[in-house]
Amino acid sequence: MTRHGVSALSAVAIFVLLTASLPLAASSHVRIVRLSSVEGQVQMDRATGEGLERAILNTPVVEGTRLVTGSDGLAEVEFENQSALRLTGDSEVKFSQLLMNDAGTKINQIQVANGLVYLNAAAKGDDVYRLVVGNDSFLVHRDSQIRLSATSDQIKVAVFKGDVELESQPHPVTIRKRETLTLPLNSGANPIVAQGIEPNRFDRWNQERDDYSKTYAENEGYGGPNRGYGLQDLNYYGGFFYAPGYGYAWQPYGFANAMLGWNPYSNGAWMFYPSLGYAWTSAYPWGWLPFHYGSWSFINGTGWAWLPGGGYGSQWYASNFTAVPTITRAPAGWTAPAPPAVTSVTNFSPRTVLVGKAASTSLSIPGGRIPPDFASLVPGRTVTSNAAVHGFPKPTANATANQNVFAAKPNANGHVFAAPTGRTLFSNVSEFDARQSGRGAAGGVADSAHSSAAAAASASASAGHK
Repeated sequence: MTRHGVSALSAVAIFVLLTASLPLAASSHVRIVRLSSVEGQVQMDRATGEGLERAILNTPVVEGTRLVTGSDGLAEVEFENQSALRLTGDSEVKFSQLLMNDAGTKINQIQVANGLVYLNAAAKGDDVYRLVVGNDSFLVHRDSQIRLSATSDQIKVAVFKGDVELESQPHPVTIRKRETLTLPLNSGANPIVAQGIEPNRFDRWNQERDDYSKTYAENEGYGGPNRGYGLQDLNYYGGFFYAPGYGYAWQPYGFANAMLGWNPYSNGAWMFYPSLGYAWTSAYPWGWLPFHYGSWSFINGTGWAWLPGGGYGSQWYASNFTAVPTITRAPAGWTAPAPPAVTSVTNFSPRTVLVGKAASTSLSIPGGRIPPDFASLVPGRTVTSNAAVHGFPKPTANATANQNVFAAKPNANGHVFAAPTGRTLFSNVSEFDARQSGRGAAGGVADSAHSSAAAAASASASAGHK
């Protein structure tokens, strides 16, 4: 068994992170969420002193991170409980606090400098979400969905679901479902709460991102947690199967048997964080959970597969976040690439090192699913002609799109993402490989396979009634 080594600086940082996941005696600021969607012009400042740089999908977001979108930029940050903050064009936010208190409650404070953002606070858990604009703060309660816009002269908060509390007034002001608060700035006027919500051209994009997560985030049949941040991408872009000698494993759709020539470090970037050292960022749309939890293993005859780990009778998060992917078994003669060396802290330049096709705005696997065009739901959205002048990469459109696996325009269900099909049981690797080989680019395979444990349980139940 081999395990990829890390630099001394990274090792220390990972130790701190792992101990932070244990029962806490005091509050901890060592939390990591993820940049779960990037479309168009998006830049990130990782608090390294290097300022803004191009944002890469699945980049870890830590306390102090700043996100800035260009005129056509769209971005989403997903939290551990699948709450999500979404930024539209010409917006800027800073994650001023990502804290876990001594009771295990996660405190999230996001400063909104300008622009229009959506926050969907999940129903589960007691996590706290607070949006701060200047001297005004808005406490977003659990199971709430809101839209906040901030300009130089006013703040507007529309509540689609749940309720929000404006805390910065002499007496707290509550905004409830289907109400809109308008708070004039620099005039001393009182906030106004009115019935109704004025439609915005980004509303449908926000709802589509939310529907995608809800549709694919549920775990059905293969064990492990019922939900988890990044799980929706695994269910959409690949399937689970049972590998004898390994347990339950996951592979992305496509490839057929071509995964024999692929490896987990094919596309991505090495990115430096003061609290983590160098962390690997995968540019694949499904590249969050498989690169920071569990491990990758090379299975003879099948190729690389992700093993969630932690035991399927418990949460795979029990294996804890790792900055560098763990390799439990590699093919003969294969050595995992090492992160850039940190030779001197004083003269160190925390540069980002791109690998493979990470510079692309969208990365897909031949024969697999192409990322849905969520941005196409924003009426009048165009790519700015001067994007390169401002340091933003100009987005490139997908050249091809197989309609069997990708909906370029709203489909019969009104979504740009493909609807789930019937789920299929793969009881062994041979059955999985045969289905993969026969599918090709035409799609039509189940979106997420049940485990053989589910099949065994069903068989056992049937036998018990005979």
